[in-house]
Amino acid sequence: MNINDRISPIAKQVEYLEGEPMLLGVSGEACCSIEESFSSALDLAVNAVAKLKSGLSALLGACPCAENGIRITLQLKDAPDGMINSDQGYEIIAQNDTISLNGFGEAGLYYAVTTLLQCLRMESGEVRFPAVHIVDSPDLKTRGHFMETRFGSNLMELDDWKEVVDHMEELKQNQLSVSVYGCWCVQYDGKVSEYLYLPIHKYPKLKAPVYGKYYSPKKHGWVNFEKLPPMVEKDYFAELIAYGKAKGVEVLPMFNSFGHNTLIPNMYPEVSAKDENGEPTRTGFCTSNPKTYELMFDVYDEIIDRYLKPNGITSFDIGLDEVSDGIAQNAEDIYRVRSPWCACPDCAGKSKIERFIAHTVKLASHLKEKGMTSIYMYCDMLCNKNRGLGDEDSCKMMMEALRENDLLDVVCFDWWTYSDNQAGLMFQTIRPELGVRSTVKPWNGYYHWNAVTHTLNNTYLLTKMAREEGAEGLRSYSAWDRSYERTHQLQADYAWNFEGAGSVENTKERYLRRNFKTRYAEAKRAMDLMDLCVRIPGGDAEKNVPSRYTIILRSLSYYFYSYVAKGKPYPRQFPGEIFAQYGRNTAFIEEVREIASHAAFATAIFEDLAKDPCVNYSIAKRYRYETLNYAAMCEDFLTIVEMDKVLQSGCPCAFDKIRALAKERKEARLALMVILENTKEAFLIPSHMRNQSIFMQYFADLEAYLANTDAADVKLDFSDNTHFASQAFWNLR
Repeated sequence: MNINDRISPIAKQVEYLEGEPMLLGVSGEACCSIEESFSSALDLAVNAVAKLKSGLSALLGACPCAENGIRITLQLKDAPDGMINSDQGYEIIAQNDTISLNGFGEAGLYYAVTTLLQCLRMESGEVRFPAVHIVDSPDLKTRGHFMETRFGSNLMELDDWKEVVDHMEELKQNQLSVSVYGCWCVQYDGKVSEYLYLPIHKYPKLKAPVYGKYYSPKKHGWVNFEKLPPMVEKDYFAELIAYGKAKGVEVLPMFNSFGHNTLIPNMYPEVSAKDENGEPTRTGFCTSNPKTYELMFDVYDEIIDRYLKPNGITSFDIGLDEVSDGIAQNAEDIYRVRSPWCACPDCAGKSKIERFIAHTVKLASHLKEKGMTSIYMYCDMLCNKNRGLGDEDSCKMMMEALRENDLLDVVCFDWWTYSDNQAGLMFQTIRPELGVRSTVKPWNGYYHWNAVTHTLNNTYLLTKMAREEGAEGLRSYSAWDRSYERTHQLQADYAWNFEGAGSVENTKERYLRRNFKTRYAEAKRAMDLMDLCVRIPGGDAEKNVPSRYTIILRSLSYYFYSYVAKGKPYPRQFPGEIFAQYGRNTAFIEEVREIASHAAFATAIFEDLAKDPCVNYSIAKRYRYETLNYAAMCEDFLTIVEMDKVLQSGCPCAFDKIRALAKERKEARLALMVILENTKEAFLIPSHMRNQSIFMQYFADLEAYLANTDAADVKLDFSDNTHFASQAFWNLR
């Protein structure tokens, strides 16, 4: 009886002992009992016992309280010498009718229970566990996700967040950072993208509603709403923190400032950065103004006192990434370049690096005084010379300032970079010689509302760096969608047991065997095809053909055309820009045809797997949608190319043929939208469906235009649809 593939993440040491597998029960009858020996004051250990009882009862259909049978004992004991992160380590010894779960700390005992339950299956009406000795502990102290304030998370209910915690718990991940404040530029609706997930009572003007617009086939009509995020409206962040703590997952807030910061300076312009004329830029802060820190500390204190202190949380994320000038920072003048760097006389007399370091020190010092023992901040302003902080060794300057202000023990640099190849990483080292605490941040793909991708090698590269250079943790940059499950599994494996996880190919194989054991070969074929659709290497610059990853994520899908671009109209021409750039590029068209073919084959396999109750049919169903989405984007583009050929042919019935093609693509998009609504969670639907609706409405408008316009008056140019785009289409933009 081999249980290695059932343990997640992959365990450090599994040794099989002599003896037959132990019978824990049969259907409806338990043949085991549970005994614990530790203080009832140890909350997580008590929760471990409760989890074990609940898990066994659900599996057996009976309470594990048999007087005779297998004894399952739980206790805390000293860790073996030299074990890293020993408080999270555990040991399982199963032999001679006893299964001993030994935790070397409360978290370790909880993970021992998790491992035991992962290994148990009802097979032939019996539940058995082999004679085995397992010793395990994680490589990295903190493992988990950073959840961005963005599409999806802005509509998550408390139960949705609890499912994230449950998912993390099963992967033995222990840290969830929730971005509760962050801002981007103008995108949809001509509005600045601003997000605030907590009610700030002292500053009631700080509110950022969610806007939803899309066509719903399920409701046979348009959905249009404006409402506050559920986390604000129901104020459940404290409940989420408590729920996570009960399962060994630390939930902490990230509240950005300086960069990704337009809501605060727009609502309270007195603290905004100023331009050369002394006018608020409505982005960034004036760091010479005491009112800036009065406001920031009020916000921090409210979050700490209301949510963190009552739950014993002592971690806080201050962000501080991507502080740069940019357009579209205000809806009133989208092409004006605005700067978060204040130009008032007091600020302008200091260099940017001096201001950045002083701002960081003020924030971190206040948080330390408030009892925070881990204060996370992004690395990019210090390690990326393109950020405009000068040629000095910014990391070293920051480290010296932290040392001088007694902050080295609490500040932790968060090293993020999302390239899938070594040369493309923003940095090649996390600078262990500086003596600053560090954590690494790969990503999970993030753009789920556009197209799901799997950034597996990015995780491998950053975790390798973390292990070799002594980082304490890994938190992926995430937007939540269970379609990223394979990446999440790989991140958990590498953060827990980097050497044991092996190569990226090893982790892919293990994921498929865990989820599609009886259909492994077919699942591998489908997943390989899915990966081929969004392959990162490749492309041909001379032929103006980007990589397939770029084709799917950026060229054919809508989202990146929602951004304001210098020299282009806003809203942008869509899908006109795609056609104008690639519509007559033969090499690009052939690459898209090949992607569409791979996606179609993968879809057929996933569709079949989704009908098999012996595999993870739920995730197969999700992958089916993702490959259908790839195919739809390709087919939409290829259809526009075909329409153009028909138009150029001068065929007398050209408009009828184009109209028929438009109708076909409209109906194909509607069919895909039906599958989407039946596949993904409610909090994902608005962002996904809005982009889908834009494609659908384009073809609906084209069909209607050709149906209702005399042939002599028809004007078609597939790089410009402004003359036939409906109000519904513009409303979606």
